[in-house]
Amino acid sequence: MPEGLAVVNDVRAHHAANVWALAAGQNAQERTDLLHWNGRRWTTVAGPVGEQLQAIDVDRAGGLWATGIHGDATTVSVQRHGQWTNALTLPQPSGLNAIAAGSASDVWAGGFGESQTGPTPLWHFDGTDWTRTPWGSEWAHWILQIEYVAPDDVWFYALEQHPLFPPPTLHHWDGSAFTVHRLPSPSASVGEVQPKSVMGFLGSIAADGRGGVWVSSPYDPAHLLHFDGASWTQATRLSR
Repeated sequence: MPEGLAVVNDVRAHHAANVWALAAGQNAQERTDLLHWNGRRWTTVAGPVGEQLQAIDVDRAGGLWATGIHGDATTVSVQRHGQWTNALTLPQPSGLNAIAAGSASDVWAGGFGESQTGPTPLWHFDGTDWTRTPWGSEWAHWILQIEYVAPDDVWFYALEQHPLFPPPTLHHWDGSAFTVHRLPSPSASVGEVQPKSVMGFLGSIAADGRGGVWVSSPYDPAHLLHFDGASWTQATRLSR
């Protein structure tokens, strides 16, 4: 990758010769690059003018969606045929750090909930309008990642802003409602769920193609967790 980049924050692929990434330098506010892989090499691509990008995704038609911060506003932009268009502007700088685009008419964006009156900035785009989606939670949440499978199968990895600092939880949207699934504790038996008050938020989710998800937990780096929609199992990571 180009020199001076210290960390990769997001990677999304449309196919093997069309991969996008966000990478930052030592100070993300000073340098965050939008990168494209064409199957042979990485190149830097211009993002929306004046915006510090936070998250990206590629819809099924190849459109690139990006969340960012522009001054004191939060934005969502879409690039098609090399041209960026603003899709959403919110009058707060807290940011939307997660986005998932199933199609040009089915996009989710989420970020940090700042209060109990605004528990979670979760927005959905239907191709015409953006709608703020109620989260149905007593406490504010921080949506860390969104994994889109289908209109009635969307997963959210979120951290509750609770004074006891609980671990992240897995939320599922079935097209009409959310369900919440707690992650197993590292000390729990397989399939057993024990809430654990440990600060931290790193981790990742990926759909398994069969209605479940794989979860990388910050509390148990030796294992990957798998949720099939009903129960949890663990898999030991392969070492290099």
